[in-house]
Amino acid sequence: MNDKHQDLVETMFPSDGSGIKPYEWMISPTRQRQWIDDKGIFLWLAFFFSEIGAGLYFMSLFYSFRPGIVLGWLITLVLGGLIHMLYLGNPKRAWRMIMKPNTSELSRGIWIIGVFAVLGFLQIITPGGFNMVFNFIMGILCLLIISHGFATMNVVRALPAWNSTIVLPLSIISGIWVGHQLLQLMFAISGNAAAASGMEVWAATFFLAYFLCMLLYAWGTWHSSGAAKASIQRMLEGDLKQITYIGVGVLAILVPLVFTLIMWGGDTNGFLIFLRLASVCAGDLAIRYLIMKSAVYNPLI
Repeated sequence: MNDKHQDLVETMFPSDGSGIKPYEWMISPTRQRQWIDDKGIFLWLAFFFSEIGAGLYFMSLFYSFRPGIVLGWLITLVLGGLIHMLYLGNPKRAWRMIMKPNTSELSRGIWIIGVFAVLGFLQIITPGGFNMVFNFIMGILCLLIISHGFATMNVVRALPAWNSTIVLPLSIISGIWVGHQLLQLMFAISGNAAAASGMEVWAATFFLAYFLCMLLYAWGTWHSSGAAKASIQRMLEGDLKQITYIGVGVLAILVPLVFTLIMWGGDTNGFLIFLRLASVCAGDLAIRYLIMKSAVYNPLI
C-alpha cells in the first residue's frame, strides 16, 4: 500500500474507531478532515496570515506607505509561507505541486506568491516604486493571494459549503477589511492621526460589505443543497455553535460594530482601533475555521 492509500485509510478509519462506516459516505453527508484536523490546522493559519499580509500590502498601495508594504510582504511570506510549509508534508514530494499550474489551484497559488515575493521586494527597494504600473501589478497579485485559500477550496465540488459563488467575494473583502484595520493602526501608532481618522469612513464601508458577504454566504449555502444546509446547521445548532455565536456573532460582528459606531465621523482613538483589530482578526479566524470545519461531502445516494 502506497503512502496516498495509507493516508486515505487512516483518514476514513482512524484507530480510535471514530471513522465513518464503509456505507455511511454513500447515504449521509460526511465531513472532510484533511484540511482542518491535525496538520490541516497549519493550512487554516497559513491562509489567514497570507490573506492579512496581502490585504495590508494592498491597502498600503493607495497611501504609498512603504512601512505598510514591507510589513505586509513579511507577513505574507514569512508567517503565511513558513506555516504553509509545515502543512506540505514530505518535501521530497511537495515540490511537485509547482509543476502543475495549468491544472492545480494550489500550484498557481505558489507561483503567484513567488512572483509577489520578487516584485514586492523590488518595489520595496526601488525609490520610485509607487508608480501606476507597479501599483496595478502588485494590487492584482495581492487580490489573487487574498483569494487563494478560498479559491483552492472553491474548486472542490464535492463539498458544497466550499463550492459557493460567494466564497471568493467573502475572502477578498475579508482580506481588505483586515488589511485596512492593520494599516489604520499603523497610522495611529506612528502619530499620523489625520490619516487614521480619514480611513474611518472606509472602515465603516468595508465592515458593512464584510457583514453582507457573511449573510449572503450563510443564506446561499443554506438554500443550495442538503449537504450545504447540514454545514450551516452544524454551525448554528451542532458542535460548532459556540464558535459561531462567540467568534462570529460577538468578535466578528458585534464588537467591531460597537467600535465603529463610537468612532463614527472620524473621531478615532488608537486604543479603540487596536481593540477593533484584535476582535476582527479573532473573528476572521473563527469564520475561516467554521467554513473549513463544517464542510461535508455530498452523499452518493
